[in-house]
Amino acid sequence: MAKKNRRTPPPPPKKRGWQQIEEPGMPQVVSNRMVRRMAFFCGVPTGLGLLAFPVSYSLIQQGLKIPVAAVVAVTLGCFGLGIVGLSYGILSTCWDAERVGHWLGWQEFRINWGRLRANSKANRNNAPT
Repeated sequence: MAKKNRRTPPPPPKKRGWQQIEEPGMPQVVSNRMVRRMAFFCGVPTGLGLLAFPVSYSLIQQGLKIPVAAVVAVTLGCFGLGIVGLSYGILSTCWDAERVGHWLGWQEFRINWGRLRANSKANRNNAPT
């Protein structure tokens, strides 16, 4: 007879006094939110960058004169926006597991950018010399 595969529930968080100690790391819901935002803010400009060559080729085939430098500039600009989109996707995510935040994430970006700068300053001041 085969044994049934039963999952045991995870142990409850440990308590120390009145505090509840949670596992270190980012909550899964926040991580999933970051991945979705990074995919959108990076994927759209990168996709446009990938489409720049075939679109420019078809326009040139139809007789429109497009400088090669313009095609390269548009493609590089889109890829650059894709790289910026990765960072913006992380920093524009609400890091609070219970709150989703706005779809554009400007408020969350300002809050998280402030946290990042404050942490950087604190680390710089505490660095051994």
